[in-house]
Amino acid sequence: MHKQQQKIYRLLATKRVKESLDVLGDLVKETHNSDLIDGLYNLEMTYKSLLRYTVEGFSDPERQQVYNHLLVDIYKIADRIVDELRNRNGQGWLFDARRYLKSKSVEELTGIVEDYLKTTDQYLVAYTVDPEIPLSYELEKSQDRLFEMIASMPDFSKSRQEQVREVFFGDEFFWPWQSVMVSALTLNLLTTYREENLELMFELCEHPHKQVKLRAFTGLLFVLYEYDTRLSLTSGMKEKISRLNDLFSAETIQSVLIQIIRTRETEKLTKKMDEEIIPEVARIQPNLRKKLDLDNLLNDVLPEDKNPDWEDIFSDSPELMNKLEELSQLQMEGADLFMSTFKMLKHFPFFNDIHHWFLPFFFPNPIVKDALKNETGPLNDSQILKSMADSGVMCNSDKYSLIMSIPQMPGMQKEMMDKMFGAEIEAMREVQESDELVDPGKKDLFISNQYIQDLYRFFKIHPQKHSFDDPFKQEMAFHKKWFLTLLTPGENTPLKLGEYLFGKNYFHEATGIYEQEAKKELPDRQVLQKLAYCYQQTDDYEKALHYYLQADLYGDSQAWNLKKIALCYRYLKNPEKALEYYKMAEQQKPDDLHTQVSVGHCLLELERFDEALQYYFKVEYLAPDNHNVWRPIAWCSLVEGKLEQARKYGEKHTAENPSQYDYMNMGHILWCQGDRKTALEWYLKSIGHQDSSLNEFVNAFVEDRHILLKHGVEPADMPIMLDQLRYSLEN
Repeated sequence: MHKQQQKIYRLLATKRVKESLDVLGDLVKETHNSDLIDGLYNLEMTYKSLLRYTVEGFSDPERQQVYNHLLVDIYKIADRIVDELRNRNGQGWLFDARRYLKSKSVEELTGIVEDYLKTTDQYLVAYTVDPEIPLSYELEKSQDRLFEMIASMPDFSKSRQEQVREVFFGDEFFWPWQSVMVSALTLNLLTTYREENLELMFELCEHPHKQVKLRAFTGLLFVLYEYDTRLSLTSGMKEKISRLNDLFSAETIQSVLIQIIRTRETEKLTKKMDEEIIPEVARIQPNLRKKLDLDNLLNDVLPEDKNPDWEDIFSDSPELMNKLEELSQLQMEGADLFMSTFKMLKHFPFFNDIHHWFLPFFFPNPIVKDALKNETGPLNDSQILKSMADSGVMCNSDKYSLIMSIPQMPGMQKEMMDKMFGAEIEAMREVQESDELVDPGKKDLFISNQYIQDLYRFFKIHPQKHSFDDPFKQEMAFHKKWFLTLLTPGENTPLKLGEYLFGKNYFHEATGIYEQEAKKELPDRQVLQKLAYCYQQTDDYEKALHYYLQADLYGDSQAWNLKKIALCYRYLKNPEKALEYYKMAEQQKPDDLHTQVSVGHCLLELERFDEALQYYFKVEYLAPDNHNVWRPIAWCSLVEGKLEQARKYGEKHTAENPSQYDYMNMGHILWCQGDRKTALEWYLKSIGHQDSSLNEFVNAFVEDRHILLKHGVEPADMPIMLDQLRYSLEN
């Protein structure tokens, strides 16, 4: 049904109203709901009347307004029809909850809200007397039931608006649970559109507590993305979205958008951890224990200075060190590195309550206190737990996973964590506080980034994830959305999103953004170059060439741009034009190795072998360690009949990791010199190469036939040589 809903949205977005009504007409019959059937029929009659008046030429200055209002009504009835069918057939927690709550009376539903407000008031009174008091079972149960109601019921606020506002805007003491209910509202809206619920989400973006406010804004971005096609039709929506610019800085808005886009990196990073980092660490583990003397490390107090031998731990695995350095840099950027580590630690009873997946990690925390009631030392130190709550390194869900796992740890592991954990958390807190002094908005970005990671874990690994519409499956192409045009005016946010995507090598996604920029009257030269580079990386060389040429018109020619133009011409099988541009680049940087090699390649493709040799010899002179240049020198020398030179370079290259073609070329050289027997031996080596076969050899041999003929090999000898090879292979 979700797919059907998306289809209807796409049809309405492209103004294919009749087709959307046809789809809805088939669906509404399945509901057997007379109100919905009649409502859809009346809308279709209204639309037919509008079409008739338009075609007959009746002038109506309000026609567009009527048309837009009609579209909104079609969206609304589409929502109702899909809701009806999903309520009946939907599977999983959300729809089970919806069907259960639908069976309750209005009084019972109102009682869920009232019960929550009553138990929270009781807890607040008890807390003022005893700050150590744990959460009562009744309070936990009332939170769970309210979360279930807000998350699953599209019309949860009807007739109980005052109580709902008390839930979200009550005593600031309850901000963690207000934050949880924001997540419930987000789940609700991502499943079903209701204007009154969206209005509440906008209001929550003005919440006095920063955690609640930023969670509401983050969730709102997902919701706006989901329903963008209808927003421009909704009265007052433009003003509501524009109001966000007064509530959040341009930097915050742009950063949260990038944080959402960055979640596509999480799967890649998790795979890297699971398949590369963790297995490699496991492989070097015995060596690691020996080098660090881990068995004795716990018997002594750790010295204040770090062991200088630690720098040599990775000497047996330098690639791992590079990977860890790369991950460290990604962590500094806010990438989600802990998904791999903590995805297996969501099995604790704490996570059986779905609202706990969204609970902020706060201090003091009665849930944490209860989990660690039997623990001593730094793992249950109030200052450490406070630092942990303030830290932006791990998301909230993972912090709870860590806390819940501590009672399950063996004694030795706890002891090691005691010695390391507190110092590391404190050090991270100090760095974070320093960052916040320099950049006061940093705290906001920690909050939103942690919340996005909490959401990602819920939609990706919760046992009931299939019950929900996963927003992270979306393309996240914010630059295509109408609502983004209203955010951060004058900041060119789409371009900044494009720069991020480009920097992360998402060239296909970045292309759309740079295309928009390239259409401006005076496009930026770098934008044109980056757009061209995106097309080059996606193998569309014609478009890449178009934009590289366009970029070349802006200012003086750059060697880099000239070389890219030449490269595109090469890929488009036009070596003559490629050579022209490489020569221009050579004038700017005469000793650039890449240019020298590329000129040589173009000359080779143009069969100007003697000229090509000059460039390859220059490369050999400028970069004597580049042995790969020996291959084209040997080949060009062979073609030009400089056989001794060809043999010299051919022998040098076959001594270092030769290909099947290097062996074949040596055979050609020896045969042209009249040494058929040795040529046969080289040919057999070529066929026997791991990447070769007799058929491949024969095909390549035939392609080189003209070179052999040019240097005196008799045509009649060629089939004889091939047959001799076949017999030799049989023997």
